[in-house]
Amino acid sequence: MQLTTASDSDPTPIRLLAVVEAESTNSWLDLLLQDCVGVEFEIIRVGSFEEGLSVIRDGACHLALVDLAAEAEGDALTWAGVAVAQVPIIVLADKDDEADELRALRIGVQDYITKTRATPETLVRSIRHAVERHRLLTELRDARQREHFVATHDSLTKLLNRSSFNEQLDRALSYAKRHNKRLAVIFLDFDGFKYINDTLGHTIGDQLLTQASERLAAEIRQSDLVARVGGDEFIAMIQDLDRDQTAALVAQKLLESISMPYTLSDREYWVTASLGISIYPRDGEDRETLVRHADAAMYQAKDQGKNNYQFYSQSLNDATRKRLNLERNLRRAFERGQLELHYQPKVDLKTNQITGAEALLRWNDPDLGPVSPGEFIGVAEETGFIRPLGDWVLRTACEEAKSWQDQGFDATVSVNVSTHQIRAEVLRESIVRVLWDSGLKPERLALEITESTLMENPDEAVIALQELKQIGISISLDDFGTGFSSLSYLKRIPVDTVKIDQSFIGDIVHDQDDAAIVDAILSIAEKLRLKVIAEGVETEAQRRFLASRNCQEMQGYLFSPAVPAEAFVQLLRASQGTERKEP
Repeated sequence: MQLTTASDSDPTPIRLLAVVEAESTNSWLDLLLQDCVGVEFEIIRVGSFEEGLSVIRDGACHLALVDLAAEAEGDALTWAGVAVAQVPIIVLADKDDEADELRALRIGVQDYITKTRATPETLVRSIRHAVERHRLLTELRDARQREHFVATHDSLTKLLNRSSFNEQLDRALSYAKRHNKRLAVIFLDFDGFKYINDTLGHTIGDQLLTQASERLAAEIRQSDLVARVGGDEFIAMIQDLDRDQTAALVAQKLLESISMPYTLSDREYWVTASLGISIYPRDGEDRETLVRHADAAMYQAKDQGKNNYQFYSQSLNDATRKRLNLERNLRRAFERGQLELHYQPKVDLKTNQITGAEALLRWNDPDLGPVSPGEFIGVAEETGFIRPLGDWVLRTACEEAKSWQDQGFDATVSVNVSTHQIRAEVLRESIVRVLWDSGLKPERLALEITESTLMENPDEAVIALQELKQIGISISLDDFGTGFSSLSYLKRIPVDTVKIDQSFIGDIVHDQDDAAIVDAILSIAEKLRLKVIAEGVETEAQRRFLASRNCQEMQGYLFSPAVPAEAFVQLLRASQGTERKEP
């Protein structure tokens, strides 16, 4: 607040609160203020400290003059100590008392004036200093509060950040331990947020996170905590649990709140969330364990179809530990060059000659032995390790196919593409760079993509595959017939080949339903001028059935399982040796 003087162009009176009980003191103060030059006052008079505190709380005054002789319930300086945080206070005392003066200054009173020594000049000087000092102290306090808020809260959502949440959770656990209380930790991760962020941009994504944060905070009691710990991950703590069902009810409320539509740039969007719950002390007695177990339970919720919550269990803990060990061993195997590609031949059903091969990743760990791709591919996708792994597979397969090309073999190599690789710009640049480095002709490379990968981000997938198709790469739709929208995607995606899933091939000779499905796929493919490859062919009867329906190619143990690169070259020589073509 700025003091006004007679020279100010637009003087504003100082609203001065006078906490004075005796009329004689009021008269003395009026005379004193009248002689104060250069300052205008608007005086608010009260006769007790309680009335004064009410005025101060209402923000109705700029400064308070407090007569220590006024009526007070309890000690007058104690009352003044409560008020000094809100307005500057100058104490008026009947006499010098060093003990009272020292105590007043210690509690933050701006000045201590003895009535017998007060003059208009000393009062004006005291008021000016009091107001200015209070202003500086207030600015300093506000700056510290802002600094503390920035240090303890997320800048986007204004929720607690990870470090602040950890500190408060540690304190809550100490309290729960002392008082034999239970609490829950809830880990929350959005389903489908990446699609909104990638397609609509980070600005829209930030708006969604902000709205979602407000919903989360509204569903959490003031005694509980909620924090943003990174990206679209949030964590909450629920105190004083009486039973597990209480945590379940909170989780259900959070799910329902999150799944309500979001208005972003005048359009409505929807996301859901997956939640994991751990309970103190049953699932852990320290912060790290509880958070880790809640996180593991959240992944279990993802595996159960998303948009649900799961409690932590010991079996889940065992599975999590196994997954972590598998990830660590996979990264180590990759760094040490212990991974290799095997190639399963694709065979022309009429000529029985090899037309190409599907590159399949194999891992034979020195300690674990052979590890199934069904185990480690899922872990690689969850952790993001699938990106460097996929790049290595693509590069290795193209280099191997180039060696076939150089030896005169007319064979293509097929590489599987995961959801994490399907971003248009990244995939295109990666493939173009590998083709350039390896020297492989684009028409010798085929990409195999599953319907589930398409469903993850269909618009991005369509753009990526159309661009790759333009440079000569062929596209194969894997596991055809196992999804719900394969036919609709055949209209949009530049597919060259569909692969009949092996689940339809096993009983094709004896099961009329499987036979009918295969017949339908072959009929559709013929009308759309698509090539068809049957996977999992293991018997001569299956081969004859497919050949009679004009299925062009097959893969399966009837001809060969996936074999190392050297063995595949031997198969190529045996298959195409008499008709090798110049590269």
